[in-house]
Amino acid sequence: MPEPREKLEQLYEEWGRGDFSGHGSLFDPEMTAETFGMGEAISSESYGEFINAMRQWLSTWERPITIEAEDFIERGDRILALVHWSGRGKGSGVEIEGRGAHLWTFREGLVVRHETYRDREEARAALERG
Repeated sequence: MPEPREKLEQLYEEWGRGDFSGHGSLFDPEMTAETFGMGEAISSESYGEFINAMRQWLSTWERPITIEAEDFIERGDRILALVHWSGRGKGSGVEIEGRGAHLWTFREGLVVRHETYRDREEARAALERG
């Protein structure tokens, strides 16, 4: 069975190609998610809510939008992915790209929490706080 980091590397390979269609088996059904510093805050209390929030967010972008991991920092059951995203807004047509971080918490090989940060230093601090 792949380790959590291997699972994330595969996930980001797909997201880097603009493919957001799979990986349901990576997530605990009761996982939670939250965003920090990304405009309107988004939070979800289950995998289903997380998928709905992702669909809504993705619907504001022309395809493809990509999210690529530049580096991973591991601390026990938590992995911080330093990410780069790029895409074009649907209504505006404006090219947007940025950097941020995703903090993943695993339990028994499944994601139980996903946090998205605009500020990488804030994400690093959250990782260290545990």
